[in-house]
Amino acid sequence: MRNKKIVSLIVAAALVVLHSTVVFADLADEQRKLEQIQKEMQKTESQLKGVQQHKNSLLRELERLNNQLNEAQNQLNQVEKDIEDTRKELERVTKELEQAQKELDRRDDLYKQRLRTMYKNSGYGYLEVLFDSEGFSDFISRFYLVSKVAAYDISILEELKEYRNLVQDKKDEVKEKEIRMLSLKNDLLIKKQETQAITASRNNALGSVKNQEKQLDNMLAELEKTSKQITQTILSLSGNGQFVGGKFVWPAPGYKRITSDFGWRVHPILKTRKYHTGIDIGVPWGKKIVAVGGGKVIYADTYGSYGKAVMIDHGGGIVTLYAHNSSIKVKVGTIVSAGTTIALAGSTGMSTGPHLHFEVRKNGEVIDPKPWLGI
Repeated sequence: MRNKKIVSLIVAAALVVLHSTVVFADLADEQRKLEQIQKEMQKTESQLKGVQQHKNSLLRELERLNNQLNEAQNQLNQVEKDIEDTRKELERVTKELEQAQKELDRRDDLYKQRLRTMYKNSGYGYLEVLFDSEGFSDFISRFYLVSKVAAYDISILEELKEYRNLVQDKKDEVKEKEIRMLSLKNDLLIKKQETQAITASRNNALGSVKNQEKQLDNMLAELEKTSKQITQTILSLSGNGQFVGGKFVWPAPGYKRITSDFGWRVHPILKTRKYHTGIDIGVPWGKKIVAVGGGKVIYADTYGSYGKAVMIDHGGGIVTLYAHNSSIKVKVGTIVSAGTTIALAGSTGMSTGPHLHFEVRKNGEVIDPKPWLGI
């Protein structure tokens, strides 16, 4: 009977050891999987960052090109208005020139007609009128009158010719201005077409980049989903045994200010309503972060948006997480006690500044960490 009890105890012990061995093997395997997923996430995030930078560069260039197009269109509108005004001016000047030429022709005809009339009526011209004088006094009077008439006719003709020449010069000037503006319009049209072609090319590139961004976003979402599943598995495997954490101490010695509480909040980066799975404690860069209680380090590496993170299994299904660190001071498998330095504060991952994100999980589910810290 006694031997049977001993055999039973041995078998039970062997089963416990076997089960523990299997659990530890499974835990190590899951931790390796998580590390590999995290590496893939880092690579995808790096690619996504590069694609987003390219997208932002294209958006800035498209904005610049759009401004150029608007400027070119405004210039075209102004040039077309100037061309229209110039053509109206050219039409006006042309009409003035035609009118001046008609007036010159009319005056010239009147002058010639007067000469012909004088010749027909008297048979004499200006000289005959002078030679027909009855005396010296009459000659002087006739000479004076003939001179005045001839001078007046000549001055009118000269004035009209000068005016016609001025109008012709103005017409040539306006015509030359029109030619220059038409050339400028053509240059602007070419510039606009070139800018439109570049814009179309950049829009095509932007479409391609946005597709890449979407694909990488989807990949990252899938990796994050897988990462969470593996993390849940690790937490469930780590939850065996008795709680060994003891009374928890404050994780950031000397820094007590809670900058963001546990529960629903507006995310400081995403600007959307998100559930905050822990508390944020304001800690300057490089200050020490300590284990809140005794346990075993089950994760110590970069963990997606958490940045550089540490997870400690305290037994009894209780795991604590410390995120956004600038550096990690422990390795997976390290046994720690309350107050052991495990990391230095930082702002890695999705973070707006140096702080500690602290979580408590029970059987894989997040719970409010404040009661565990005595607050």
